[in-house]
Amino acid sequence: MRAGAVGLALAALAVSACASSPASVSYRPAPAILRMPPVDYGPPGDARNPPQGPFQPNAFLRACPGMRVSNAPALDADRWLTDFKPVIVAFGVILASSPVNDVCLSSGFGLRDGRMHNGIDLTSRPPGIVYSGGPGRVVEAKNSSGYGLNVVLDHGNGVYTRYAHLDYFAPGITPGVAIGFGQPVGQMGATGNAQAAHLHYEILSGNIDTIKGSFGLTPHDPLAFPPYEGALQAGY
Repeated sequence: MRAGAVGLALAALAVSACASSPASVSYRPAPAILRMPPVDYGPPGDARNPPQGPFQPNAFLRACPGMRVSNAPALDADRWLTDFKPVIVAFGVILASSPVNDVCLSSGFGLRDGRMHNGIDLTSRPPGIVYSGGPGRVVEAKNSSGYGLNVVLDHGNGVYTRYAHLDYFAPGITPGVAIGFGQPVGQMGATGNAQAAHLHYEILSGNIDTIKGSFGLTPHDPLAFPPYEGALQAGY
């Protein structure tokens, strides 16, 4: 059963257990509560301070059972990531490293079949809801070649996240809209060149220009960033 369900609401984030898909696997108990600092976009109710969503990050992540996972990080004997960090700091911005629940890692970041894979792939059956990895603003929500329906969020400080192969966009997800942490972005799907429903998640840095858009940004491995060390960790 699940243990240690936890939440993030401007002042607090907690982490819960992770089940991977498509195969059924056991859950792990959450070892700690992570407390996050307030996000200062303005006073409560201000349009610059969007409400936080229902997403609660999982504390653990497993490589998908029964399949080859390209560029998989270090795993234990049961295929759990040995150094998974559910909350990371990417160039000064605090983000969730896996913005979906009860998923498994089906592909890592790096060269795959001779081509660069610019993010990580996360899978669940049935396909799950995809959430914003951090507060920010929608800068792209469109159908792109290869990525299918995808959303790009600007988190400030030159940091962006991409959510690709979506089946649909969540209501209200349009360019210019402010979004809080953990708000629905869409549902994982198989649009673009995806062969099965999953989320392709990227963390990007740089500045969007009018010619290349988000495709001119630099991709980074979401699993390689340092953990958010400012968290108050309290074991159960």
